[in-house]
Amino acid sequence: MTKNVLVIIATYNGGKYLAEQLESVLYQENVNVSILVRDDASSDDTQIILNSYKDAGKLEWYTGNHLNAARSFWDLMKKCNKYDFDYVAFCDQDDVWDKDKLYVAVTHLNTIEQDTPSLYYCGQRLVDSSLDFISSHKLNRNRSLLARFVISDIAGCTAVFNKSLLKSVVKYEPKYLQMHDTWILKVCLCLGGKVFVDPDMHINYRQHSNNAIGLVRGLCGYIRLVNFHISKNHIEQQMLELKKGYSEHMVKEYKELVEYICEYRSNKKYKKKLLDFNYINFCNKGLNLTYWLKVKTNKL
Repeated sequence: MTKNVLVIIATYNGGKYLAEQLESVLYQENVNVSILVRDDASSDDTQIILNSYKDAGKLEWYTGNHLNAARSFWDLMKKCNKYDFDYVAFCDQDDVWDKDKLYVAVTHLNTIEQDTPSLYYCGQRLVDSSLDFISSHKLNRNRSLLARFVISDIAGCTAVFNKSLLKSVVKYEPKYLQMHDTWILKVCLCLGGKVFVDPDMHINYRQHSNNAIGLVRGLCGYIRLVNFHISKNHIEQQMLELKKGYSEHMVKEYKELVEYICEYRSNKKYKKKLLDFNYINFCNKGLNLTYWLKVKTNKL
């Protein structure tokens, strides 16, 4: 049976590339697609484009107060239950999807019982504003899910998940929400859900000056990434939110890890555990060093 996928998009002044992305979503193969968009009070022609697609019966959209990407997607997730779907997919406003992107995801997710939270995400092809190839971003096959739980490598624009995970996520809205994609990955894992990490690439991930979030390249990009992880990636706050929302339902392995991170400042045993690369290893020297510095300097 062909599955129904609800694609949710948070737009903001994305008119330049929006139609191209919408077309790539509408041309997905072997799945039934519906589209719900929340516009974050755009001032360009985004709403005109959305109206043209709505008038053609190709999507539904609404607008609201200016939030940010994470909170806009959260608002979208809360509205999903009004629609008929088997799976939900996050979508950015400026990429281009391969025709089989959703089918590949659904093929993986279909192997799991629907009452088990499940999530799929994949790698990306980095392209410039004209869709010319820049580089491949394949996900590390060797990185453990525990490491991904601590510092996530999920790109929301590749994420597809089931109703069970959606239901679990919207039960608790964290006060601190770094990004919607890293949050749902953490929720899925701590609840003992199934996560499919597909190293291969099924989208063109457009890199341009107006990216809200993008993948970094070169020395300057690497320095920016390190600075982000050291000063802005507040892992401890994320774990404290997970404790508030899900402590009674966490599986043992992740409950222990959450406890280590929430208490590592005052507990030398926990800090030593977190510094053990046999326990948390990103299979990347730079990221391992960055993480080690965060733990040593109490900046998780």
